[in-house]
Amino acid sequence: MNPSDVAAPLPEDSDPPAARAGSTSRTAAPPRGRTAAPKSGVAKATTRPPARQTGRTPERSRFEARKVRRLIRHIDPWSVFKLSLLLFVCIWLIFMIAGVIVWAVARGSGSLGKIESFVNSNLGADNWKLNGEFIFRQYGLLGLVISLALTAASTIAAVIFNLISDIIGGVWVTVIEEETTRSVSS
Repeated sequence: MNPSDVAAPLPEDSDPPAARAGSTSRTAAPPRGRTAAPKSGVAKATTRPPARQTGRTPERSRFEARKVRRLIRHIDPWSVFKLSLLLFVCIWLIFMIAGVIVWAVARGSGSLGKIESFVNSNLGADNWKLNGEFIFRQYGLLGLVISLALTAASTIAAVIFNLISDIIGGVWVTVIEEETTRSVSS
C-alpha cells in the first residue's frame, strides 16, 4: 500500500471508510468547504476563512440559522406616532435647510435678479421683487403642516391595520433568525 493512498482525501462521490467496511452508520462529516444539509428547517451559516493564512489558525465560527414564520397582529399606534413624527419633522428640516442653500446659491449667482427683471419687463410690473423672508416663512409653514398631516395619516393607518387584523387574523412574515449566542460544534 502506498503512503499517499492513505492520506489522500476521499472523492466527493465515494462512501466514507466506515460505510465501505460494511457499517450502516453514515455520520461522516461533509467535505471541507461545504455544510451539511439543513435538518428540519435549520441551516448552518459559516464565516469564510481569510484568503491567505499568516501563521495562525483561523477560527471558524458556525451559527445556527432557522427560517421562522411570524404573525403580525397588532401595531402600537403610539409608537407609530412617535416614529412618524420624528421622521417627518427630520424630513421637513432637511427640506428647509435645502431651501436656504438653494436660495443662497440662486441669490449669489444672480438668478433671482434675472427672474425679477424678467417679470418687471415682460409682465408689466413696476419694481417687483422676490421677498425671501415671506417665501421662506410660507414654505416652512406649509412643510410643517404636511409633516403633521402625514404623521396623523400614519397613526390612523396603524389603527386601521389593527382593526382589519382583528378580522382577517394578521399578516404572516417569514424571517431568518440567526442564533449568534449558540455555537454549533464542528
